[in-house]
Amino acid sequence: MMFRNLFLLLVGEPAAPVVHADELSSTAIVPVTSVDEAVAAVGSAGELDLIELYGGMGVDAAAAVVAAAPGVPVGFAGAVEPSAAVGVLFEDPAPRTWRFGGSTVATVPSADEAPAAAVKLVAEGVERIELCGGMGPVPGAAVRAVVDVPVTTVLFGFESLPSAAAYRARFEAALGEREPF
Repeated sequence: MMFRNLFLLLVGEPAAPVVHADELSSTAIVPVTSVDEAVAAVGSAGELDLIELYGGMGVDAAAAVVAAAPGVPVGFAGAVEPSAAVGVLFEDPAPRTWRFGGSTVATVPSADEAPAAAVKLVAEGVERIELCGGMGPVPGAAVRAVVDVPVTTVLFGFESLPSAAAYRARFEAALGEREPF
């Protein structure tokens, strides 16, 4: 079972996308410079299971992406302003880091390791931490306790809740079938 995820990151300058894939999922991390580019990226991505918006793409961007991807859960970090130096953290057992201008996307093996990773990103100049929707507010509060920059968590609107819940159930079932690391 392969999960197809799209993480859209608002950046100031165009940058090349990257794909992070393992036997369970494929996550395309696509830097975009506008909402129009985000919608175009959704349109060209093919079939998707999950979309998350980062870097200051708020409610207007989320509404446009929801319209472009009916039935796909779309999460965003709320009403935040665009920032040239965002640190995005998501869970993955393989530690990886990608830089897009002043912004950084990094994996952490578990949500418990997000606070330490956030401290490192802030020391490197990140001005806001955005956590993947798979982490939620509890790790967000733990990160907020150790950094002196704003911390947000990707959350899903009411229209995305049924498909987000179905994604989570399928994902957790797939994790249970997977070989231990």
